[in-house]
Amino acid sequence: MKELIQELSKNDLIVGSFYFKGNENLVSFTDKYSVPESRIRRIALVLTQTMDALGGIVFDRFLLGGDDKRISIYKINEGYCGIIFKSDIPFRSIDNVYQGAISKLQVLKEEEKEKEKPAKRIPEIAKVPEITKVPVKEDKMLDPSVFEKIKEILSQYLGDFTETIFENQMSDLKIDPKSAMFSKVQKMCFSLQKASSMIIGPSFAKEMVDKLLSVISSEE
Repeated sequence: MKELIQELSKNDLIVGSFYFKGNENLVSFTDKYSVPESRIRRIALVLTQTMDALGGIVFDRFLLGGDDKRISIYKINEGYCGIIFKSDIPFRSIDNVYQGAISKLQVLKEEEKEKEKPAKRIPEIAKVPEITKVPVKEDKMLDPSVFEKIKEILSQYLGDFTETIFENQMSDLKIDPKSAMFSKVQKMCFSLQKASSMIIGPSFAKEMVDKLLSVISSEE
């Protein structure tokens, strides 16, 4: 989570951020604002006790409001990430910053994995008697209604994060619902899996993308 805290600290809208999980405490604040680490530990204790009191209620984020500051707390990797910002800053702006940081770190993580993979040695083939041509499946345009079905599935797994993550991926891949091709929407589904895995975990992200692929395949 150190990388996430570092990424959040780069944004001018954020005056401070922290992460805690058990005895793991990470903090970062601007020069003009700071919170003692002892207070962060108290926040962690109160939050943990509150979650125990709530029992089986599941949440992914909540917002604490004050006179001049607010704290948005997200549940991530079995821990909690808190973002402190001024009360005149819209929560949606802070949420976009957080989602953008999560997506960026996920992309960097995937790139690092690719770099670490050993180069595959291509075996030499003395003679290929005949090359069988595999028919290429024709890429087709999908009906715009498929995007509503995609968002319905996303909402089952991502809740309030659905709109932000969906719009980010549509924008990044420059997808127009009125002229969306199967191959491009398929690529978006895998991008949604990557962007969601740090929020809901790899298993649920895989389950989610399987449903998305099933929906777009049935529309093809």
